[in-house]
Amino acid sequence: MSAHSLDPIFRPASIAVIGASEGVSATGAPKMGAAALRHLLEHRYPGAIYPVNPRGGPLMGLASYPSLGAIQGSVDLALILLPVDACLAAIDDCVAKGVKGAIVFTSGFAEAGRTELQEEMVRRARAGGMRLVGPNTAGFVNVGADMVASISMVCQINPFARGPIAFVTQSGALGGSMLGRGMDQGIGFSAWISTGNEADIETAEYVDYLLDQPEVRVVALFLEGLRDIPRMIAAAAKAARLAKPIVVYKTGRSAVAAEAVASHTGALAGSDRLFDAFCRQHGLLRVDDVAMLFPVALTLAWLEGKLPGGRRMGVISASGGICGVAADECARAGLELPEVSEATKARLARFTPPFASLRNPIDVTGQIRSYETGYQDTVRTLLAEPYIDGLLLLVTMVAEPRASFYGREISALAAAASKPVIVAWTGALSVATEGFPMLGANRVPHFLSVREAVEAMAMLVRHRAFLERARLRERAR
Repeated sequence: MSAHSLDPIFRPASIAVIGASEGVSATGAPKMGAAALRHLLEHRYPGAIYPVNPRGGPLMGLASYPSLGAIQGSVDLALILLPVDACLAAIDDCVAKGVKGAIVFTSGFAEAGRTELQEEMVRRARAGGMRLVGPNTAGFVNVGADMVASISMVCQINPFARGPIAFVTQSGALGGSMLGRGMDQGIGFSAWISTGNEADIETAEYVDYLLDQPEVRVVALFLEGLRDIPRMIAAAAKAARLAKPIVVYKTGRSAVAAEAVASHTGALAGSDRLFDAFCRQHGLLRVDDVAMLFPVALTLAWLEGKLPGGRRMGVISASGGICGVAADECARAGLELPEVSEATKARLARFTPPFASLRNPIDVTGQIRSYETGYQDTVRTLLAEPYIDGLLLLVTMVAEPRASFYGREISALAAAASKPVIVAWTGALSVATEGFPMLGANRVPHFLSVREAVEAMAMLVRHRAFLERARLRERAR
């Protein structure tokens, strides 16, 4: 298989929807075959669509076909939405038709104890030169190709927000929830893949493929376990060469979670400590909080050209209390807060209140608003120090128009800086309706807690350190 052997799946010229319908379930929701067909149409898939239903007749304005063999044109990809015991015959039909890839949405295979049936399906597909997504999958979205081959209700969001993150998930339902919440928060995606049981194509192969796509800058993974460790090692090495980070959240830290994983997909989660060591060795950035997966990925995408040279951070706020919080969080995350030099303190004293604390963290106090450019001058001064590798700006309770001052000035300062700037905005957003959105609009990483902001900066530090080690190893060869 070539590096782009998955193109017929992710960029097909034609799709057959086997099991297409217009029916609804007892709850009133569209049946799988109706949802898949509707999502292709509503998201304006540009290729040919062939609904397959033995009853015939028009479906959603398209002519349907009683069988796959009745289609006159070629078919690149088949969406299989049939009862589990009908899937083998559908695979045989696909092979006979020369279909290059199939998504098997149907559940009831290895995750339900029918491992032999799943293995037989893969054997027949591979013998016919066909690749399989799933089974037991919610499908995928390739945003750049207007390709929405999914049954997830997240596809009712239309259009999808485009962005630099490719998201691969081993949970279809939770993955769809995460994708939807991320887009609600203004995060854009280049692709979303629900891997299902990974009977044929597994996570590492998806990652390898996605890394080759120019619109993908970061890969985010929701994992329950890994099957092909050597392939993931190779994908991680490729990611390091391309400077495209891989951010991971993995379940299974507890014994109860590991059992839940096994019952979900039929896969073993493995030792959590070994997985943690694996991530550190191969440069995968593991987050402990699933809610941090996308924000960290987006931070890495936005700051890919401004990775910190080390772990020495500067902190600036107008609150002494939050400065103490930041000091604790930096210590917890392994970040250093170097002391400000006496010469720098003297410069800072010219444009800050006389009672400001000019140690690092720097508390400029609320009275900084009396100094027209005092806040900006403090930020620029600290960024210019050679012993500062990155800057954390902590914004507490501010309302408009002061909120817009912070949004506007921080955006300009961050854009001009050669070092990473990350913001923790901890006040009420309801009274910062103009200022706070400026940060996202100007691609300034921002978080709603100090811990999250510090954790994101620590990930940047870890990523830079790994890339440096990888380059040294490459030169030594």
